[in-house]
Amino acid sequence: VRDKCGIVVEEMFQLQNIRSVQSLLRINDVFDFINYDSVELTALKRKVGFELSNGKFQIKAGIRFDVDTFIEALRNVNDKLLQPMSTDHQSDDLTISQEFLVKHPLLKALVEVYLTKDNNDNDNSLSFLTVLIDNIIQNLARPKNAYSYNEQVQKFAMSLYILAGRNVYEFVRMNIPGAIPA
Repeated sequence: VRDKCGIVVEEMFQLQNIRSVQSLLRINDVFDFINYDSVELTALKRKVGFELSNGKFQIKAGIRFDVDTFIEALRNVNDKLLQPMSTDHQSDDLTISQEFLVKHPLLKALVEVYLTKDNNDNDNSLSFLTVLIDNIIQNLARPKNAYSYNEQVQKFAMSLYILAGRNVYEFVRMNIPGAIPA
């Protein structure tokens, strides 16, 4: 704060007990303290602005500009950090680090399954399995009330219910979230 806005703004934040970026970004008006009549604030008010002849208080333009610019920069950085990673649909290549694959062995196994499937184009033995996996993964990325199911998965669910019974159906549904309809 001192480097970007100066000592006066640093004092202003300290007096208001603003100690983190999140608390600063959540405050509507950091200059709101100007409206309070307090002896403790008088010295800081004189540093931050000046009193007009009509009794109103005016914040110095440079200080307001520095604070507004600083807060805007923090908001931009915060927004970039909170944005989910976007996928570049223009590129066909996706690079995943080995470290990430080690942390997520399921992802590594899925990549290997799909690589095998792509290499064996005429092999349909994995077709339902890949449809089911795709369906589960898509549903896990949605809220529960927005789950949707592929036609093949719906037919499988109906067959499972008819052939295996309600208990087996409920067992599968409860233990594999997003796999079959409720």
